[in-house]
Formats: sequence, structure tokens, C-alpha cells
Amino acid sequence: MFLLCTPVHAEKGTYISFESAMDNPASVKVLNVMYKRMDSIPDILDQFPNLEEINFSSNNLVALPPSLFRCKKLKKLTVMRNHLTYIPDAIVRLTNLQELSFSYNEIKKVSDSIGYMPSLKNLYLTGNDLERLPATIGHLHTLERLRLAFNSIDSLPDELALLHNLILLDVSDNKLAALPLRIGDMKQLAFFYTARNRLFSIPESIGNCKKLQELDVVYCGALWLPGTLAEIQALDDVYIDNRIIPFYQDPRFRDRQRIVVVDDEQYPYRPSE
Repeated sequence: MFLLCTPVHAEKGTYISFESAMDNPASVKVLNVMYKRMDSIPDILDQFPNLEEINFSSNNLVALPPSLFRCKKLKKLTVMRNHLTYIPDAIVRLTNLQELSFSYNEIKKVSDSIGYMPSLKNLYLTGNDLERLPATIGHLHTLERLRLAFNSIDSLPDELALLHNLILLDVSDNKLAALPLRIGDMKQLAFFYTARNRLFSIPESIGNCKKLQELDVVYCGALWLPGTLAEIQALDDVYIDNRIIPFYQDPRFRDRQRIVVVDDEQYPYRPSE
């Protein structure tokens, strides 16, 4: 079922009900239908030829309608906090999609098709039931932000290191025992969060991430940090727990690099969050 509500426009081109949107389909650019307890979406989305953004967060959705994948101008799709169990392979038809969020659903597996989205910049899969990522994730050469926190991921594909434009990587609160050895190939990486995992070590190659600004390794499992981190002039904040042996700071960068010891009850502690 879906619910219709009184038309309210936050701004020109933005609609919060299907009823009001259908009054003038060509004018619809943003469709925000949230907190409506919907368990399905009417299969009419391709009737909005200029639709660029969809937000169906905080509903009871278990599936997405076929018409969604015919929205050729769609740039942003957010379906957070629903009951979706998979990402449809048809998502690859949205060739202009730049941001995709399936966070806080019930997704157990991401298929290979996720790697064939040529325009994707932001992929958010926080708070699902994921255990692995497909190797095709490395094909997302335009990707800039990847959030995977609060899953059950026990390993990352080596191909992750092929994401040379990635700026933010959040793999906190998983079951990781290792990171890709060539993580240092991610030259644009600025924010890296791997707290609360089961890592044995942090690869030395991380020292090649010269744009790294913020690193969170609180209770990540590793007991020491590689000395190569001292060579990163851009590094501002490193968050560790009281078991981790920090790297010896380069005197040239000591005034800039801040190593913060976080205790069990100190959360949140990152200013970026």
C-alpha cells in the first residue's frame, strides 16, 4: 500500500507525495516520500521524465518498483531504513546515478552488478548484514565515498585498492582480520575508519596515502601502527585505544598530527562525525 498526503512543496520541483507529483509530472525533480509506513511504491516513477532525486527512507519497503529503473535522469537514490534484502541487478540501468544509499536495511549480499555503475560517486551500505563485497567493486573508478560500517564483513577484496579516487572509506564495526595490502594505492584517501574490527595489523603501504587526514583505529584489533604514518604531512587526527602502540611522530609534523587515545565510553569522538 502507499499513502497519499496533502501536497507540500519544500522548494520548486520537490514533492513529498505521489498525489501532488502526478498533478504536474514534468516539474518533478525531487521526490521525498519518507516516514509514511509504506510497504510498496506505486509503479509510476517513469512518469516523471525529469526526476533526479528519490528518497523513500524510513518506510517498510521490501521491494522497489520496475519503473524506478527507467528513470534515466536519476542521480540520487536513498532508501535507508527499510526492509530491503537485496540490491536489484537492474540498478545498472541508472547510468547517471551518482549517489546510492541502502543503509540500515537487511541486505546480505551485494551482487557483481554493483561494479557496473559508471557515474557512482557515493555508495552507502551501513548497517546491513553483509559478509563480503564482490571483486567488481574495484570497477567503480568514479567512487569517492564508501560507507560499510556496522555489517559482518570478514574480508575485503584486493580490488578495493583500485578505487583510486576514493576519499572516504568507513569499514568500522565489522569482522575484518586484514586489509588489502595495497591500500596505499588509494592515493586520494583522506578519511579512513576501521575501528572495532579484528585486524592483526595495518599495512605499511598506508604511508603512501599522502592525503590522509583522519584515521580511526580504535579497537581495530591491531596493536601497533606502522611507522610510515609519520611521513604523511596531511595527517591531522589519529584515534587509537590504550592498547595500541602509536607510531613515532616526525618532529616536522608533530604540531599538526594529533594522536588521541579514546576510552570505552568516549563516543562520538571524531569531529568529522
